[in-house]
Amino acid sequence: MKPTKIQTLLAWAVLAATTGYLVPRLIVANGGQVPVAAFTMIFTLPTVAILLVIFAIPMIRRTRATKAKPAALLNPFYAVRVVLLAKAIAISGAIFTGWHAGVVWLQATSPVIPAGIWPNLAALIGAILMVVAGIVIERVCRIRDDGRDGQAGSAGAGSSTEVNPA
Repeated sequence: MKPTKIQTLLAWAVLAATTGYLVPRLIVANGGQVPVAAFTMIFTLPTVAILLVIFAIPMIRRTRATKAKPAALLNPFYAVRVVLLAKAIAISGAIFTGWHAGVVWLQATSPVIPAGIWPNLAALIGAILMVVAGIVIERVCRIRDDGRDGQAGSAGAGSSTEVNPA
């Protein structure tokens, strides 16, 4: 699996920010109200980021282990699931960040700043935490190549590492 590119996250965030600005503007133009983030959204976004960090603690310990103090073996399926979850959380966090940035931008540029800007700003901060947690966990939990993939005895004593062309 390739690491998540920052350009991908920015593209999703810009697309969502445009939508987050234009859709509420259309809603207001037709007599509706600007969407305001619910308390559950404000609570859920940073909670997801915190849970991801908690799930990644065994992997962080494993990657930080030294030869003097080795860590316990880690289930590779667990590691893959955590890294995939980190990637998904980073992308969904970018979408939530863009949406809330667009709504906050719309509210901040209105003639009168409504009180509903504060829940949207809190949700924006929670979404940014999701993106940061996803990117950091994905980068920290990558497996380093130690050069032992399928070459356990090829460079041992008395063996040649010379390559002959066919």
